Amino acid sequence: MKYVIQVANGTIMPGLLMNVIKNLSAIAETEEINVVIFGPAVVSLLHHSQLKEQLRGVLTNRVNIFVCRNAMNMFELKDGDIPDYAKIVPAGVEKIAKLSKEGCVYIAL
Repeated sequence: MKYVIQVANGTIMPGLLMNVIKNLSAIAETEEINVVIFGPAVVSLLHHSQLKEQLRGVLTNRVNIFVCRNAMNMFELKDGDIPDYAKIVPAGVEKIAKLSKEGCVYIAL
């Protein structure tokens, strides 16, 4: 199975996000886990240094982190502000829609 996890709330719950990623990673049938961060969550991510390192630690060929360019523009963030392992996409909601259309199970946190 493939998953897309939406993280949009300005108050990221690092423990919950990491537990969901770890639990999905432990399922043998998991092919791909996509985390899409947009809206106020983009700013929250930048203020959670521990979460940024935890996300780096779970990256595998099955885990992808995407950050929304629209949110970056709204909050006047530059590419260099975003962790180097994250892929910047034009719009977070569009990425979620595309991944859902490709068969990803949608999970909202």
